[in-house]
Amino acid sequence: MIDDLKTRLKELKKELKLADDQQREELLDHLEEAVLGLESHGVEVPRWAKDMMASRVDEAVEDMFDNMPV
Repeated sequence: MIDDLKTRLKELKKELKLADDQQREELLDHLEEAVLGLESHGVEVPRWAKDMMASRVDEAVEDMFDNMPV
């Protein structure tokens, strides 16, 4: 199972590079699942995957503030 998750992470990295905005969101959902799966088994998650997850959260927070009235 762990090897499957690691393989999936590699595939997702390639797919994310080529994805448009709509595809990117769906792929990020899959990335999050793979990251959580690896973490639940105590496996080290690659830095690039952690960075992508953090940037997704940052973007969501930024979007939230962009829509606030002044």
